[in-house]
Amino acid sequence: MITTKLDKTGINVYTLSNKNGMEVDVIGLGAAIVNIRIPSKAGVKDVVLGFDDLNMYNVNPAFFGICVGPVANRTANAKLTIDGVEYSLPVNENSNNLHTDFDKGLHKRVFGEKIDGEKVVFDISLEDMEYGLPGNRKFTVIYELTDDNMLSIEYKMISDKKTIINPTNHTYFNLGGHNSGSILDSVVKLNCDNYTPVSSDLIPVEIAPVSGTPFDFTSEKSVGKEINEDNLQLKLGGGYDHNFVINDNSNAIAVVRNDKTGISMEVFTDLPGVQFYTGNNIGVVEGKEGTTYVKNSGLCLETQYFPNSANDKRFKSPIIEANKEFYSKTGYRFSF
Repeated sequence: MITTKLDKTGINVYTLSNKNGMEVDVIGLGAAIVNIRIPSKAGVKDVVLGFDDLNMYNVNPAFFGICVGPVANRTANAKLTIDGVEYSLPVNENSNNLHTDFDKGLHKRVFGEKIDGEKVVFDISLEDMEYGLPGNRKFTVIYELTDDNMLSIEYKMISDKKTIINPTNHTYFNLGGHNSGSILDSVVKLNCDNYTPVSSDLIPVEIAPVSGTPFDFTSEKSVGKEINEDNLQLKLGGGYDHNFVINDNSNAIAVVRNDKTGISMEVFTDLPGVQFYTGNNIGVVEGKEGTTYVKNSGLCLETQYFPNSANDKRFKSPIIEANKEFYSKTGYRFSF
């Protein structure tokens, strides 16, 4: 079921609910997930970080809840080449590009919005060379909540020129509740035998096995178990902030569990990678219900093409052909 209310900020809030009492609030500003309420054994828990004042999603330096794009994650030297033509993105992290554009990216745009049956549909049109990228493009984000507690996100894009698309969702999850403190005691398992170690400016340099490293989450372990190990990659990321290579997409690619609330979350996707990020750079942010969010208050599992994949021929390419629709789907299924 979907209901709509006009927030005091003038922003429409769409609430998706199911027969199990789970509720998800989404808005057209940044196509953002602002609340996920779960009726756990410890009471109703809102398990995502965010803001009560929806206008704060216009600021949102930590990217709480929003859709990132057209190009998520890092692009080396803020440049990419398509059919011999070089295109430039804003230089906004050292000499590189991160998340397309901090000030004007999709996460700060107001999408068109509508309800289509049991789905909320957000869409936006991008002009040729907007963000420095080719093609008149129509980009769509679709949310649906099912009775088996699956929150799905569908991404679509069509362009009249060959171009790049690598969207993701940047929701920070804390299955203990958004105001419960650190996620370091959360238990995580990743269906990933390999990851992509990074250079000093966080650009992937290779595909390497996780075995024998703190990046081995092939069996369940707490986030905090090895996060402070004397490991160069952990030091570069300030914790976990790395792309993991998904083994296969036929089952859950990640599982997160909080034993205090009994809430667990499985992640599904058709994309090749997932950025596991432990909120190392949240800073100090005033969030919902007067909660102060700090480092490690939430974790992200950002499904994606690998960082810098437009420039690294070892990685699956995010380049799409003209007039051929891009489609991808990611799902978060909760148990409680």
